[in-house]
Amino acid sequence: MNILHYFLGFPPFHDGGLRIYATDLAQEQFKKGHKVKMIMPGIYVHPYFKSKIKFYRFQKRLPVYQIINSHPVSFFGVSSPSEFISEKRKNNYRIFLEKHNIEVLHVHSLIGFPKELLDEAKSLKIKTVFTTHDYYGLCPKIDFFKYDNTICNDYENGKECVLCNYINQNVKKNIRKRNLKIILSKYIKHYNFIKATYHFLKGKNNINKNGNLNSTEILDFKNMKIDKNIANEFVKFRYYYKNIIEKFDAIIFNSTITKNEYSKYVDLSNLKFKILPVTHSEIKDNRFTLNYTSIKNNKVNLLFMGYLNKKKGFWDLVNVLENLKEQYTNWQLNIYGNYSNIDINKFDQRFFKFYGKYKYNDLPKIFSNSSVLIIPSKLRETFGFIGLEAYSYGIPAIVSKNVGFSDLIKNGINGIVYEEDNNNIYLKESIIKVLKNPQLLEKFNKEILKDNFDYTLENHCKEILDFYKNI
Repeated sequence: MNILHYFLGFPPFHDGGLRIYATDLAQEQFKKGHKVKMIMPGIYVHPYFKSKIKFYRFQKRLPVYQIINSHPVSFFGVSSPSEFISEKRKNNYRIFLEKHNIEVLHVHSLIGFPKELLDEAKSLKIKTVFTTHDYYGLCPKIDFFKYDNTICNDYENGKECVLCNYINQNVKKNIRKRNLKIILSKYIKHYNFIKATYHFLKGKNNINKNGNLNSTEILDFKNMKIDKNIANEFVKFRYYYKNIIEKFDAIIFNSTITKNEYSKYVDLSNLKFKILPVTHSEIKDNRFTLNYTSIKNNKVNLLFMGYLNKKKGFWDLVNVLENLKEQYTNWQLNIYGNYSNIDINKFDQRFFKFYGKYKYNDLPKIFSNSSVLIIPSKLRETFGFIGLEAYSYGIPAIVSKNVGFSDLIKNGINGIVYEEDNNNIYLKESIIKVLKNPQLLEKFNKEILKDNFDYTLENHCKEILDFYKNI
């Protein structure tokens, strides 16, 4: 098959689970003898200028192309919705698709994605597939997590989008920075240098790393008057992307929760779809029998990995454990993530251990010293690689039902899946259950070892290729 993957680029343009998954899948398909190309949003100029696909560079033997003047790329929201949904620009998309005899267009995000590329693919009878790594299009900020750190269940005809996206006043500046990174990386292969250049040029603003305002900023505009015209632009924004999603031949949802979220906004009746958990090339069957002697004699080593912020549930977890430490002392929380913006001296050093950022090759050591992983996300995560990575080492997990990875957990058998609530009652109950009876974790570990391990990239790639054929 001749396959074209649309993704968001390599570091320093983009990193994270989507990039890892898309590039690893493309590499695996290439190894199996398929002709594979990758395409990413490239330099952006103006919404009404011509757009064209142009060769960018080879990356690990795969040809990568960029779409010059595709839609703007923004990960933390949009300032002018109309600029993100302009269409009917002149382009060379059809010429490119015909020249390379593309048979499958596999799209991994709608960020920066031009509707015209999908239209041309459809007109040429190319199979079109969308994998749901994020919620962009339905939510300009990608994750349905609002400015006030709550889940968005009603965008109130665009009014809530106005508030959420009010923060993103530096879109044009960020676009210029991204353009510069693309130009630099074409000629410089050392990403650390490019990254350093980028951070040198990066100005300070009032947005934190997660695209949310600081709490003091929220009070300044929470009661601001909403411009109805801008609110209506966000309604058009959502309708535009809803229309794109419904035009695909098929959708791969990487979890049940993702499918349920998309079903609220998108008509799936005319689409083929499949729920399939994602994986990557480093996921192997590393499962081992855990040594729970330390639990019996000492402490349960709770593990948190990831961003130390509200949306990932870090602060809710801390609050729950602070409330528990007077009654239960047989635990400590090992925390892996960037804590540069946190005063760790305010934490009780007997219970909270900060280890900073981690690399993938640190995982064996981290998991060998862990009893249970906790994933307390407040947002509705499409999947969550860290859960699967822990599972691949036999580590049980306590997981919020908000997390897509919870599909792999049989509640009470090989882990715990708890209902999400504002007061964290069920998270607290789940932790108490383990602290009262740590031997539960030994039982969970044994159940994990019994399961068939079907989550390797090779198995996943086969399922994807079979899905293509059945479209």
